[in-house]
Amino acid sequence: MKVADATVLIDHARGDPALEAYLDDHADETIVVPTIAFHELAVGEVLAWGESKEAVIANLGGFDVRPFTSDHAYESATIESDLRQREAYDTNLSDDILIAGVARSLSVPVVTRNTDHFESFEGVTVKSYGSPEHSVASCR
Repeated sequence: MKVADATVLIDHARGDPALEAYLDDHADETIVVPTIAFHELAVGEVLAWGESKEAVIANLGGFDVRPFTSDHAYESATIESDLRQREAYDTNLSDDILIAGVARSLSVPVVTRNTDHFESFEGVTVKSYGSPEHSVASCR
């Protein structure tokens, strides 16, 4: 099992070749999407196009969306606490901290294009499928 961040959803909707190759190579693995990543996708699509809930769900491409639990919240809190103690906390990473908490609570890696967003989080393994030069703005 692996946990996807929002870049996976965005790149999947775009048909990104690097992601599609990664998914093909890992077809035997479960890749789950935390509701936090769904939220990130939804914000972008609602802002850009006023998409309905149904349209945003359709753009999930069949990924397994999992709810954010108290275990995930606790792990996220410990990640954020560590960052604050090291004076490395950045509010722009708040969603990524929550996604990392999901991955750490499940003891599985995060799959993302933006590895640099996750590398400062203690105890979180990161798997990349592509280069970070891609735009992360929207998926249309």
